[in-house]
Amino acid sequence: MRGNHFPGSMNISSIIVHAKPTELASVRGNLEQIPGVEIHAATDDGKLVVTIESETDGETASTFDRINVMDGVMSAAMVFHQFESDPEKEA
Repeated sequence: MRGNHFPGSMNISSIIVHAKPTELASVRGNLEQIPGVEIHAATDDGKLVVTIESETDGETASTFDRINVMDGVMSAAMVFHQFESDPEKEA
């Protein structure tokens, strides 16, 4: 899946990941290895606020699918998606 790509643009998505509390450390470690993924917050009961930044919507969907089937992840839900152009090219 390739997706839309506009040079100098960025897809930014926010997701809530619910991990098994006993596997939270492992899930965090796996998420930190995925390019474009950043963890912003986590709770002891396994909920994580995560963003995905990518150049295409296809890359975003692929990363989301990868997270959703990750060992230790019970669910992942997309809560926000924004397509952002390069601010340096908007003048």
